[in-house]
Amino acid sequence: MISNKYLLVVVLWLIYIATYGQADRVKDERVPGVIKKMADLADKGVDLLTFEKEKYTFFILPLVAYEERSQLELGIMPVWRFYMGGNKEIAKYDRPSNISPYIRYSTSGMYALNITSNFYTKNDWYIRNKWIYEWMPDKFYSIGNWEDKELYAEMEVKSLQFRGEVMKGLTREFYAGINYDIGLFDVKVVGGSVLNNGVLGYDGGDVLGLGPMLRYDDRNSIVFPDKGSFASLSYMHYPKVWGDYSFSTVTLDVRRFISLTKKDRVLASQFYLKSAHGNVPFFRLPVLGGKKLLRGISHPYKYMDKNSVYMQTAYRSPLWWRLGYEVFTGVGNISEKWDASIWKNIHVMLGAGLRVKVIEKEKLNFRFDYGISSGGNSGFFFTLGEAF
Repeated sequence: MISNKYLLVVVLWLIYIATYGQADRVKDERVPGVIKKMADLADKGVDLLTFEKEKYTFFILPLVAYEERSQLELGIMPVWRFYMGGNKEIAKYDRPSNISPYIRYSTSGMYALNITSNFYTKNDWYIRNKWIYEWMPDKFYSIGNWEDKELYAEMEVKSLQFRGEVMKGLTREFYAGINYDIGLFDVKVVGGSVLNNGVLGYDGGDVLGLGPMLRYDDRNSIVFPDKGSFASLSYMHYPKVWGDYSFSTVTLDVRRFISLTKKDRVLASQFYLKSAHGNVPFFRLPVLGGKKLLRGISHPYKYMDKNSVYMQTAYRSPLWWRLGYEVFTGVGNISEKWDASIWKNIHVMLGAGLRVKVIEKEKLNFRFDYGISSGGNSGFFFTLGEAF
């Protein structure tokens, strides 16, 4: 349950980011004068945190987020954006490169440093890296699709992770390359008996995976696409000679975006499948739930097994001024094997959320989502960027 002080922070933050922008001033006469003044004041403040040059833009985002897993998060994220070719008009599907470190702390005691980089070179290479150092008090609810998930173990997880992709563009839309995953995990059980020595990974361990990857992407934006498609297929093998566990994973992610009008009304859909084989530690099992994967389930460790599949659809629309909304629904499940069990205890999700444009020119939204799902589950999240 969210306390009143957290809700107060949410309200104050939404008021702040509703006035936050770095594009045009508010021109709609229907906007009250006091809000216009607040927007002008916020714009001036943003100008102090934004440095725009001919070939790059640098800005700083103060961030607030919430999810049940980490509770209230506070952080800061500097972002450096640039075009490696020097000209964003070179080709239709050229993307801006970026480097964005992210420092965050939460009221649950979690602290983390993330460094994400995406490089789109002028000779059609795409290189993505995500480096994470994180310490988090967390929960483990057992493996499997049991209806009763009231019991859980409390744990402390310290991790150092390096994940990324190196891909070559064969055409402007189609890429082929490799993806990698390196993770060092230290897990300490501090309460409960659900996480024990019968669960692979109960005391942590190291993993190192490498494998091929294919991607098709003709979306018109990576921040807020309103038309186009995205499809990614990857295989990852984790040999024990390089880590503590031997297993492999296959991941398929397909997305479609349809523009319904010229006013940012979008129908978005996603199909996602992940399958793991071998001796998989729990912290690398496919999951169902969280702020991106079926938002009607609050904690991603609540439902996990060797196979996960889900579909979700969202309708996104502007509401007023910088405000917008999304209604979303989805269905998904987990199972140990690809057999009839995948059709048992299916999770159906329904939800809605508020959107506030943080950066109007880029259509970057801060989202406030609430979802419910079958089995009495629910999820409440607010964070930066769309779920997919």
